[in-house]
Amino acid sequence: MADFSKQLADYERDLEATLRRLRAGKVRVRVPSSVELHRKKPRAHFHPAPELFVQTGGATLFECPGETFTAGTGEMVVMPRGVPHAETPIDRRTPYGIMVCMHESEGFFLHRGWATAERVIQGGRTERLMSVRGRAAFRYLDDVAEAGKVPKGHRERFVAGLVEAFVVTLLGELHRPAAVSDARSPFVREAEKLARAMLAEPELSVERLAASVGCATDTLSRQFHRERGVTLTTWIAKERVALAKELLADARYNVAEVGWACGFSTASYFIRVFRAHTGMTPRAWREAARTT
Repeated sequence: MADFSKQLADYERDLEATLRRLRAGKVRVRVPSSVELHRKKPRAHFHPAPELFVQTGGATLFECPGETFTAGTGEMVVMPRGVPHAETPIDRRTPYGIMVCMHESEGFFLHRGWATAERVIQGGRTERLMSVRGRAAFRYLDDVAEAGKVPKGHRERFVAGLVEAFVVTLLGELHRPAAVSDARSPFVREAEKLARAMLAEPELSVERLAASVGCATDTLSRQFHRERGVTLTTWIAKERVALAKELLADARYNVAEVGWACGFSTASYFIRVFRAHTGMTPRAWREAARTT
């Protein structure tokens, strides 16, 4: 396909290689336990949907409630929804690299991470794939999180089959053409995709986005304001509030958990920003939504 970018081709290559190893029984799929869900933990964050990690180089030290493990090159991790996790990059025979697939409200996010000189994971090269299949595909990963209920003799095949179905669905979406052309500048386009993928992280900032997309902070701020009509900081707050509205409709989350899932560092900060954008507190918004 003529408009199939090198970035998408790189994702396809890595996913196809992972799929071949998975089918050959050469990939270890790790699934942390679904415990202490939606809890605020030091250095950790959680997401309201499951994630799939593919270790493409080096290793990642994952710290989750009750367990710490290292995923080596070629291994996969299915992170259940709501599990707090912190990641530390490790270089081995190959430089550190990780690929993450996350849920987007209308599809998928593909995202890569690499290690900085300070041993911090920096993200970028994000692809947003709009697809009606996204919601259904992530149910496969939700089912993986329930693998402990499957008889032990069938558990490995159960997990591998569901992960394979997810990856095959994702590969099919890589070649689906975009509905509309994107006229935004490359810096703004990449910053928006990356910010959406990082909304759950309190450390998300204009400076961090600029470093990830490869431009000066002032340059990104000016271009974003010129093209979008709002500051990047305001846009991030609006996106977090929009995500919060979705999560407030889910009775499994209390108000504080919704705030943490959307990247607000404290409950009071969440309430203040939410009220500034909606005129209501999160609790009042939830009650109003229930009565309409």
